[in-house]
Amino acid sequence: MAIEEILDLEQIEVNIYRGGVFSPESGFLQRTFGGHVAGQSLVSAVRTVDPKYQVHSLHGYFLRAGDARSPSVYTVERIRDGGSFCTRRVTAIQHGETIFSMSASFQTDQSGIEHQDAMPHAVPPDDIPDFKSASKVFDDASFRQFDEWDVRIVPREQLGVREGKASQQQVWFRHRDPLPDDHVLHICALAYMSDLTLLGSAQVNHIEERKHLMVASLDHAMWFMRAFRADEWLLYDQSSPSSCGGRSLTQGKIYNRYGEMVAAVMQEGLTRYTRGFTPQPG
Repeated sequence: MAIEEILDLEQIEVNIYRGGVFSPESGFLQRTFGGHVAGQSLVSAVRTVDPKYQVHSLHGYFLRAGDARSPSVYTVERIRDGGSFCTRRVTAIQHGETIFSMSASFQTDQSGIEHQDAMPHAVPPDDIPDFKSASKVFDDASFRQFDEWDVRIVPREQLGVREGKASQQQVWFRHRDPLPDDHVLHICALAYMSDLTLLGSAQVNHIEERKHLMVASLDHAMWFMRAFRADEWLLYDQSSPSSCGGRSLTQGKIYNRYGEMVAAVMQEGLTRYTRGFTPQPG
């Protein structure tokens, strides 16, 4: 299903929207992909905001596993409409229960001081095989919903490891086909994709234990800095500063190929051992 279809919600009442549903026969995930519900939640919030405001941040909590075979309903609360900022709160509902809650903040175009961290060195995407062709993971039917995305993970041996970083990962990604010139679509598409690989940055040093983990996103926060296109290469520079107590904290900075930071992401995820598994000492 195209990202435009995924993010095209039906309005069923004032401040109430409904997302589409995947066909069970299509081989998609049985549990709703976190980026799917986050992206649709952001779309529903945008639909209630004057176009002069642009989203600059979102903070969401994944409360229950979603059912990929059922549509989600999104209710939007108009928390505040100010001269420079406005705020929306979105609740995603399935089967009468809240599965996701998000707050989003919007800002009018303004100017101020400017600076950013330098983009870290990364192997160019053209020198890395497409993740779909290089990994058996993307051969799985449950990952066919990402066919329209070109995802390339920088190999471990080519990763510029930085001192003091506990766990690192770099991922290039872009939409394979040109997308419409709709700034909101590109932002919501980035929110959709931001959840796909980030939690993996906490697992790259634990390859043997990885298959014994119960993994799920718990919360997700994003900040949008500059305009970008989701159909052009974006570098997702990821790290996990801490894993403890069955949870992992992950963070990512997203850059375009010109070295401009376009977004930043923080996420905490469940990385708990499955029941009955005992890791080997050391």
